[in-house]
Amino acid sequence: MKKFVRKANEILNNKSLMKKLYRTLGILAIYRLLVFVPVPFVDIQNLMNGTLEAGAAGGFGYLIMLMGGALSNFALVAIGVSPYITASIILQLLSSVIPHLEQLTEQGEVGQAKINQYTRYLTFPMAFVQGIGMVFIMNSMLGGAAIDTGNLGIVVLTAFILSVGSMLLMRLGEVITEKGISNGISMLIFASIVSGIVQQAYTSLTTGNNRLAVLFFMLAIVLVLILLSIFILKSTKEIPVIYARSGKVQQSSILPIPLNPVGMVPIIFAMAFVSFPYLISQLITQFQPANEKLMAIANRVQINLNIYSQSPGRIAILLYIIFIVAFTFLYTLITFSPDRISDNIQKRGGFVPGIRPGKATAQYINSILMHLCLRGGLGLALVAIYSYLLNRIPFITDIAQTLGGMPVVVAGSGIIIIVGVVQDLLNKVDTELVMAKYEKY
Repeated sequence: MKKFVRKANEILNNKSLMKKLYRTLGILAIYRLLVFVPVPFVDIQNLMNGTLEAGAAGGFGYLIMLMGGALSNFALVAIGVSPYITASIILQLLSSVIPHLEQLTEQGEVGQAKINQYTRYLTFPMAFVQGIGMVFIMNSMLGGAAIDTGNLGIVVLTAFILSVGSMLLMRLGEVITEKGISNGISMLIFASIVSGIVQQAYTSLTTGNNRLAVLFFMLAIVLVLILLSIFILKSTKEIPVIYARSGKVQQSSILPIPLNPVGMVPIIFAMAFVSFPYLISQLITQFQPANEKLMAIANRVQINLNIYSQSPGRIAILLYIIFIVAFTFLYTLITFSPDRISDNIQKRGGFVPGIRPGKATAQYINSILMHLCLRGGLGLALVAIYSYLLNRIPFITDIAQTLGGMPVVVAGSGIIIIVGVVQDLLNKVDTELVMAKYEKY
């Protein structure tokens, strides 16, 4: 307790840190206000009633909750920062293929600034396309009662407004990164998820039959997920490295390789790939083509590949797991180069005990990465699908019936984001406090 009070006093007495915290909180407050600003052309009354019914039915409950209420109001910022995240990931993938982008990644801050500029350019068209998809998805979810999708001009203008909202969020996130504390985009996502948790927890506690049991059940779920997320994010495999000069051992160090080297990226990609056929099927059924076979395929896809549902089909869950593990391998191979790590160790006169320098060291590091990718990918998949599994475990469903419903607090991917953001925020605060001590002395 004394340590906590001492740390709190250090933070409160650090004027520079407090200014950054105030700026961050202020921008997050602006973001939460934007959640309640609906786009034009929407029937608000039907929208509010429809989203509540859809959330209660479980069809889009997770999607509504993870957006922190933005979808419930069809807000200006309804599509969030996902276009920016997708654009960033695409450019990271292209940087390993396009020589010009690869050169920019090696130029430090100047190159990164140029890549960020390309990311902004790519974000807007992706946001526009996603905005069109969001219009049709929301209208389909509400039985066509929210917006007139038969008017192309209204659809395009609504998508444009949603794109502007997404770009505005991107800028707010950049301001947090530059003048606030921690990564701005992550903080905005964090705010959405925490808001969704509060809303869903309040609903579960006020509508459940046994409030104390509901609260205990929710806390138990969150605790298990937090512990599992911390294990996935913090676990590392340590490879000893020895550095020698003139044939004598001078120092030794550790090369840490995390169990999950790529964070949330595999889940984001997997969700996009699994949901893409479902989104296309939504558009097909919306336009009602005369081709009966195409309509039959679209209906089958909606039944089997609705990953947004509280209880998706087995095919959707299986594909989700496969894609998460596959993208864990793919993105790790792109972001981690065993050959480059091996060359850096060799250039500094180091070697791994029992392993020849050069190619043998690269093969050794690559084999460890492959083992970690499998375990880390399966761990990510477990956290991502936990809420789906709960609905398929007999004794859990019995408990849910006793409580009056399944009080799922948040998707497992959201818990990983919360743990990661809190960890990064604490690290940034500690760094600011250490820098203040150095400046003082």
